[in-house]
Amino acid sequence: MPRSLLDLARRQAGLVSAGQCDAVGVGPSRRRNLVARGGWRRVTRGVYDTGEAPSDLHRFDVDRLRSAWTALLANPLAVAVGACALVLHGVQGLPRRIVPEATFAGGVARKSRDGIMFRQYVTGMGTVEIGGRDVVAVGQALVQTLPTLTRDQAVACLDSALHQGLIRTDHVAEIRRRLQSRKGGHRAIPWLSLADGRAESPPESHARLRCHDAGIAPDDLQRDFFDERGRFVGRADLAWHLGDGRWLIVEVDSQEFHGAERQVRRDANRQNGLVGEGQNIVMRFFPGQVAGGHLAGEVAQLLRREGWASGRELPPPVRRAATT
Repeated sequence: MPRSLLDLARRQAGLVSAGQCDAVGVGPSRRRNLVARGGWRRVTRGVYDTGEAPSDLHRFDVDRLRSAWTALLANPLAVAVGACALVLHGVQGLPRRIVPEATFAGGVARKSRDGIMFRQYVTGMGTVEIGGRDVVAVGQALVQTLPTLTRDQAVACLDSALHQGLIRTDHVAEIRRRLQSRKGGHRAIPWLSLADGRAESPPESHARLRCHDAGIAPDDLQRDFFDERGRFVGRADLAWHLGDGRWLIVEVDSQEFHGAERQVRRDANRQNGLVGEGQNIVMRFFPGQVAGGHLAGEVAQLLRREGWASGRELPPPVRRAATT
């Protein structure tokens, strides 16, 4: 098998098109043999799963990429739209499973098949090239997708797009305007004000929303902390000021397990640094605890015990000069 084809398959979540195979000499008869022997699997007409999925991605990310590339490879003229476009842009926070969807320039109609939705968008759409294929711009893809998501998914996607610089805060007003004229768009408009580009992962976004719903929205996000010598010791995902220089710090792991010894050591050092001289309280949660409401309940209980009040003036996160 040509190495170039396998490398291409890995970039496309294990998928290749018949045209891509023909270009490197893997013709129809060889593809039939590969499928018959169980080495490859036919996904839809003209699209094959080689089994060469990228090994450095979480299986959920591979599933989303597979949907996006299934829609694109099913037709050489297809343009990625909606959630599939967001996946290709690298936006996080989408559901684990998304529908393969694409459109065609000029609003040309195509019949959907094999679970692939071919949308008919008649309005003009700006596109960019990703992996050699046309993909609608992030802002347009968000307008197409947000009404189909839950609030938490929508805010996580907005946070991710803002954090990565794929959109700016001034773009949100344009997204709001476009949602007003889109079917189902009004339900997503109130979610725009909840977006915050400081969030570094969907679990952090979900944690912030859980606290917001419980009336204990964090005082600060991604706050830097320094020791007595002015050395940086860590950055807190969510932080509440308890007064007198004391903080409640909540850390949200973006993955359920950190198995590598190096990662465990790094996490422990980071947490120990944030504890400081005993003046800070650090709590750590996994994504499953966030989704189940465990985080908000524990945080609220601790804040009540510590006499926390919202709206306090926050001290600046400046380095303190070393004592002599």
